[in-house]
Amino acid sequence: VLLHPMSQADSVILHQYDMSPFSEKIRKIFAYKNARWQAVTQSMWLPRPHLTPMTGAYRRIPVLQIGADLYCDTRLIARTIDALFPDPPLYPKGLEAAADCITQWADRHMFAAAVPQVFTALGAMLPPQLMEDRKKMRPDLDPAVLLAAVPDLKNELRVFAAALDRTLAQGGFLLGATFSIADAAVYHVLWFVRNAPDAGAILSHFPGVQRWLSVIDGMGQGQREDMTPEAALAIAKAAEPTTTRKPDPNDPNGLTPGTTVAISSDDLPQDRFEGEVLALDVDEVVILRQSPECGTIALHFPRAGYHV
Repeated sequence: VLLHPMSQADSVILHQYDMSPFSEKIRKIFAYKNARWQAVTQSMWLPRPHLTPMTGAYRRIPVLQIGADLYCDTRLIARTIDALFPDPPLYPKGLEAAADCITQWADRHMFAAAVPQVFTALGAMLPPQLMEDRKKMRPDLDPAVLLAAVPDLKNELRVFAAALDRTLAQGGFLLGATFSIADAAVYHVLWFVRNAPDAGAILSHFPGVQRWLSVIDGMGQGQREDMTPEAALAIAKAAEPTTTRKPDPNDPNGLTPGTTVAISSDDLPQDRFEGEVLALDVDEVVILRQSPECGTIALHFPRAGYHV
């Protein structure tokens, strides 16, 4: 992780909202670390007038802020928290690849099976602004298509739960006796999907999964303190990025610091983030962007899942 050691004055700030499943993933990581962190509650939909000046076009939640360094995407956020609070470790030694593979599967494939079940079950209760915002993210979002997919997605969820139960019925966690990034990733999907009554009923048939969910439910959120969006923006404005210029001599495309680039995620190509490359390595790329509201910001993105 391209990160300088924090001073005691630095705050670890998470821009989130309480119903956000990906925020719940990070909250449980804070709980496991027993870390002190600041929660900034952002809107469930755009606009976010105190976050957008820092992140530009990035619309996903959560975002991790340390001064004028902003970390996007929970894959990178999790690694950054693990570097800041290394004990206990989030990636089991010798099982790092397995942990990453489970995380990617949960974040993408498993989550894609969960979303339609929740949205169709709770659609009448969801704010219309939320649905309109998600349609801007996914122009092909069609409630009728989601509803038609639900029966097969229930079958898929049941297959996933049965596979998880075969491991969790033995006790412990997904990769052994201790919590890991794999547990955080799978948990946030099941935490979200059980809001749909039918999905919750499916999960209830798997005692190992239920025991594991109950354990993680009880972990809490770490040492959470609340902060206003205005205060977080003021911190960014008063700070300068601590990330220093760093090339990657083995970059397969010859990307170097100082190059002006546009970055977008592979599933939301319409949202582009432009800036000058400051630092990069095998896992991460950092760009500088300027904002009249808060000056210079270093935006950190993971390499996997993003186009440069």
